[in-house]
Amino acid sequence: MSFKNTEIFELKNQTLELLPEKALFWKEQKILVVSDVHFGKSGHFRKHGIAVPNSVNKSNISRLDKLVLKTHPEKLIFLGDLFHSESNNEVDQFKEWRQKYASVEMVLTIGNHDLLAGFEYEKMGLNCVNQFKAEPFTFLHDESDDHQSESYCISGHIHPAIKLKGKGRQQLYTPCFYFGTKSALLPAFGSFTGNYRISPAQNESVFAIVEQKIIQIPVDN
Repeated sequence: MSFKNTEIFELKNQTLELLPEKALFWKEQKILVVSDVHFGKSGHFRKHGIAVPNSVNKSNISRLDKLVLKTHPEKLIFLGDLFHSESNNEVDQFKEWRQKYASVEMVLTIGNHDLLAGFEYEKMGLNCVNQFKAEPFTFLHDESDDHQSESYCISGHIHPAIKLKGKGRQQLYTPCFYFGTKSALLPAFGSFTGNYRISPAQNESVFAIVEQKIIQIPVDN
């Protein structure tokens, strides 16, 4: 296995840069793609009596800010679940951040947790759609909602993770990028999210994220 700070993945004659910040950058189109941030989730839990620190949300915004400065995208696509539930002060923090990059077009493919009213998204300068097509790709939150597209689907929603095995029966579940024959899954960007273990098949590609490094994982099964 090779360890890299980023990984270039060629797909459909396009160049995708896989970033250890748990995001994807489409070089030809200068599009940054981020999935499942869940802004406001820690505030939602605090509202219900669970002591989750506000630093979780601030960390997500800081990481997103550094990512935009690193890639200089012309467009930023959020693959759903940008927010976790109703509006709170953590959502307001994102609104302030959005104003900082008013010149960057931002698209939100609506996820199951994006429950704000439509006018609230508009006020934030977010173009909200069910799916966003940019050939040869279709971007959306949940792959199972794509019933008609013949293009390659890139989605999030399930927070994919892969199991790594070490000596002495050690094992670790770590977020990953998954590329199948017809669709891809991006890892959850948010730092306060769970993971779902995937089981890739032969002829599929998996890239794990470990300590800010990208590792291509051999697929044996």
